[in-house]
Amino acid sequence: MKALKTILLLFAVSRLIMFGFLSIGQPDRIHYADNQLQLDNPVLDRFIIYDSYNYAQIALEGYTEDRLTAFFPLFPLLVRVFVGLTGIDVYWSGFVLSNIFFVCSLWLLYQLMEKRGLSERVRVLTLSVLIFFPSSYFFSAFYTESFFLFLALLAFRFWGNDKRGAAYFIGGLAALTRIVGVWIPLAFFAERLIRRKLDAKDFIWAALSSLMFASYPVYLWLTKGEPLLFLKVMAPHYGRYSTLPFSPIYQDIVSSIQAGQIEPISIFHLILFLIFLSYLITTIRKQQKGTAVPWSEFVYTFGLILMPLSSILKQANNFPSHGFMRYFLTIFPLFIFLGKHIDQALIRVNKNSGSTLFIARKLVIYFILFIWVSVSLYIILVLRFKGFVA
Repeated sequence: MKALKTILLLFAVSRLIMFGFLSIGQPDRIHYADNQLQLDNPVLDRFIIYDSYNYAQIALEGYTEDRLTAFFPLFPLLVRVFVGLTGIDVYWSGFVLSNIFFVCSLWLLYQLMEKRGLSERVRVLTLSVLIFFPSSYFFSAFYTESFFLFLALLAFRFWGNDKRGAAYFIGGLAALTRIVGVWIPLAFFAERLIRRKLDAKDFIWAALSSLMFASYPVYLWLTKGEPLLFLKVMAPHYGRYSTLPFSPIYQDIVSSIQAGQIEPISIFHLILFLIFLSYLITTIRKQQKGTAVPWSEFVYTFGLILMPLSSILKQANNFPSHGFMRYFLTIFPLFIFLGKHIDQALIRVNKNSGSTLFIARKLVIYFILFIWVSVSLYIILVLRFKGFVA
């Protein structure tokens, strides 16, 4: 009960701050790009942006346009069912479902950390980092982030309880929500392979999970004659092109130098990438020391970093966004990693409170916090004018 109260309190505080900032003192003129509409409710209007309209159109009409095939079907289907059962407007339905799944995800993440024996402070720090993450806006928006995170955590919970069949099945559902979901069953299969525990059941469940994912290309082949249409529409309709892995981070830096100014989001992208590298190095060192490594989470993390950083978004404006800070949201092992290291940093600061390094450590912590808050405010300011692309 105490854990639930903590989760609901953190959720309520973060959402109230966000709701208030987005709705109070709204600008008279808002930039509505592309096919965006202005909704009557001023609060809801701030959480319906870009891809939200595509999900709504799929939920109401299906894949009536080829460009819509870029968005996988499970979440729009769930919204459609919710609209049919409740009679609530499609945009309100997407908004409500996203927030429900976000709270459920926080609960699953808390339980996952509790099962691993992590301290209460680490659990709260991890949840706080996730909830107050600069792009956590998307957990409340009509997007797939909350639903996908929920499925990922549920799959890993089943996996941790040795319910492999259920874990592979939920992984298949995640793959029908977003293409990166294919890394969940792949991560489970890879862990069994690394630990040399593969058996016939793994092959059967992995195959069934693959068939679940394949149902979408088969549907496109039967209805539109092109099974890979969801990939082919990305460049002409959304300006997203394949590129060398991890090169978008390098291009962020180069673009900032060429423009003669540093964008806060570019800095944040670099920080996130450094966190990922630190996670990789730490995991490899643990393996070398003989410490048990959750390889499924390692593969999942690597895959969900690799895929978004293997494509670049070419757009008319100069706003640096290839979606990395949004896609980072669902990589829960990195948030647990951050929670642990923040806890360790606080312990070291307390131990060294009388040393000469105390002030230096405090300044570093305050500087990181300043960057964190600055990026968050910057994103919310841009969102108020409906100008954020991710």
